[in-house]
This record gives sequence, C-alpha cells and structure tokens, in this order.
Amino acid sequence: MDLRVTCVQSDVIARDPEANRRHLDEMLKNVENTDIIVLPETFTTGFPADPNEFAEEVGGVTMQWMQAKAKEKNCAVCGTIVLKNNGFYNSFIWMEPDGRHLIYNKRHLFTMGGELGLNPGQERITIEYKGWRIRPFVCYDLRFPVWDRNSFKDGKFEYDIAIFTAEWPKKKSEVWNTLLRARAIENQAFVIGVNRVGIDDSNIEYKGESMVLNVKGRVVEQAAPGESVFTAELSEFELEAFRQYFVVSKDWD
Repeated sequence: MDLRVTCVQSDVIARDPEANRRHLDEMLKNVENTDIIVLPETFTTGFPADPNEFAEEVGGVTMQWMQAKAKEKNCAVCGTIVLKNNGFYNSFIWMEPDGRHLIYNKRHLFTMGGELGLNPGQERITIEYKGWRIRPFVCYDLRFPVWDRNSFKDGKFEYDIAIFTAEWPKKKSEVWNTLLRARAIENQAFVIGVNRVGIDDSNIEYKGESMVLNVKGRVVEQAAPGESVFTAELSEFELEAFRQYFVVSKDWD
C-alpha cells in the first residue's frame, strides 16, 4: 500500500516545551488523512537543551501529548525530545494511537554544537508499519553513511524509508540537500528530511528545506519557505519497480 507522510517544518521556541506543544497544536489543526506526522529534532526545546533541566521521563508530558495527537489524527507521530532513560539521550520517539511506541537514541551527538551531557545511542531500530520498514535517524547521523547504510538480506531490504529529523543551520543548507539525496540514492529508499526554521537563542538561523525524496534522490514533495506543513505520498509500486530494475543491492558490501 502507499503511505501518506505529513512533514511539519516549524519554528521552535527556545526552552519552552509547553509553548511549543501549543504551537504545534495550531500547525496540526487542519491535518487529516495521513499515516505519519514527522516533527523536527528537539521540537519542544530547541537545540541544544540542558538535559538536567529539560529531560523528560519515558511516558512524560510530551510523550502523552504525542499519543493524544496520534489518537486524534489516527496516525503515527514522531520527532525527538531530550529523554531520561537510564541516562540522558536525544531520543526519537515513534508514537502510535494506541500508545505503542519505539525509541531510537541519536547515535552521533553534535558535541561541537553544544550537545553535551547526553549519551550516544548504541542501536539502530527498524519500525514495521503498514507494510513498510522505517529506519529513524537524527540530524548529525546524516553525515555518517556507514551508520545509515541499508542492506539486503533473505530477499528483504532492511528498510524502505529513512527519516531524518533535524535542527540543521541555514549556513550548511547545501550539505543538508546533498546528503539527503545521497542517502536516498545509495540506500535505494525513500528519504524524509524534516528540519526547523527560524532563529534560535544563539542567533543561529534555520532555513528548513524539509523534503521527501524518492529512491532516485528526486524530490517528491518539499516545504514552502518559512513554517510549512505538507504531505507526500510514497508509492510502494515505484519503490519496488526501481529496486527490481536496478538491482544494486546484490553488489552491496
């Protein structure tokens, strides 16, 4: 089956989780008939955030908000928050309407950008959802192709969709665009990149440029400038047809 994915390119109010949740309520007000809603990295606090002050417990207020939103929209909702879970992590939360959730902890911490006091994740996860296999990543992970690598085993690809949630600065926009396309092409998968916009409290500007790319690295849908909500439809037929036509998977390392 095809999959509808809604990307939310929002501004983020620094260090104010409640205000950000209210703001996202407004942005999501008219969203309907979608399968997945993808939010930016650290969508409740901005980046970076002191984990000693802003880390939430598993099942805390933001995860409760995500479940309520997933139930309201009858879809999965995902994005990252700072989480306390046997240590502090920048955690990608995948939340479904019935409360089923999965957590991926960001592997590559951007320490030069002040992402300190957190633990790096140790494991990738694969989400099985509506017949699709989804692999989540977070921001700086995009620069590490070995960690992002797909594989083909026992007649099955490890994943069909890679999701990258991010707070990626405007001055590195060319890198963002280039690497998203590269990850789609080299892994024969759809790639979803969701980035924030606005200017943070360190005067760093974010351009957004959120997009959904197909298996050939071509844009399926992309955000308008500024805050934007858009929905892309991912074609299972398109994905499988190209994989069967161009069987690069048999030559992967």
